[in-house]
Amino acid sequence: MRIVSWIWINNQDINLSDNHLAFIFPAFTSDYSDHPAQIIPGFNDRFNELLLQASDSIDPGLSGFSFSGQTFPEDELRTQYITYIYSCTISWLLKKGKIFPHITAGYSMGIYAALYDSDAVSFETGLILIKVAYQCLHKSLNNRLFGMGTLIGLNAGDIQSIIDQSSLRVEITNQNAPHSFVVSGYRDDINRIMELAREEGALHTRDLAVSIPYHSGYLKAGAMDFSQQVSHLEILPPETRIISLIDQVTLSTPPLIRQELTRNLFHTLNWLHTMQVMLENNVRQFIECGPSTGLAKNARFVDGVRFSPLPSILP
Repeated sequence: MRIVSWIWINNQDINLSDNHLAFIFPAFTSDYSDHPAQIIPGFNDRFNELLLQASDSIDPGLSGFSFSGQTFPEDELRTQYITYIYSCTISWLLKKGKIFPHITAGYSMGIYAALYDSDAVSFETGLILIKVAYQCLHKSLNNRLFGMGTLIGLNAGDIQSIIDQSSLRVEITNQNAPHSFVVSGYRDDINRIMELAREEGALHTRDLAVSIPYHSGYLKAGAMDFSQQVSHLEILPPETRIISLIDQVTLSTPPLIRQELTRNLFHTLNWLHTMQVMLENNVRQFIECGPSTGLAKNARFVDGVRFSPLPSILP
């Protein structure tokens, strides 16, 4: 299997009639050093068009964004907007080039771009969902300090033992690969678990530099508020199969999508299982539709998936 960070529109290596192609959408990032789509013809025009729409409809400050200038590195909400706009741009360009997915999945906050890609929500509705989710979750934390981190090299049992033995206010909230996990919780305890994990033999730890503990039980009240506030938004049956990161079911109806949008905020995810389910459904090629190669790098540790660096897929 192969996963790529993006695909050249005219790349003949893609079989346009293939029904074994998956689009996967990353969460959010403020690091655009890779910016893999910068040489795709038409990317800048479409990205700027969507950026203007977002600026007019949701946040005028977005108009100041520039990949070589202002990127809002400390602004979590605007970072989510930009990643969403980027992912929607790639999705649009691929389909314009007659490249369509068999299955899609959105990693964490990438769910909004996956819904746009499947025509379940409009571009503007996706922006609203991002804004309301952020505001509801942020409000629910009552100024308490939270964070998230990644731990690589330990198994789930090792991590849970560290949490239990030190009574840390931390939850395992995602599994990226057999020995790669995301944890969410109180800021001090996130710092502590990364320290203890390194002492236990973790190969790598990283602070994700966010203030909201996504996919943890700490956000249940905020998620319920979000559910009420977006209940009026239009959600349509998806045109493409979308896989849940929570239980890997197919999100085939608007009620299932609404449930997923709420659960996605406070429920544990499993990206590894989601990738495995897509492989079991005969996916032969993954395209990461986003501004970095994070999901592609994760895939190196998933059996059955081969990572193809960007230069090897250019014509």
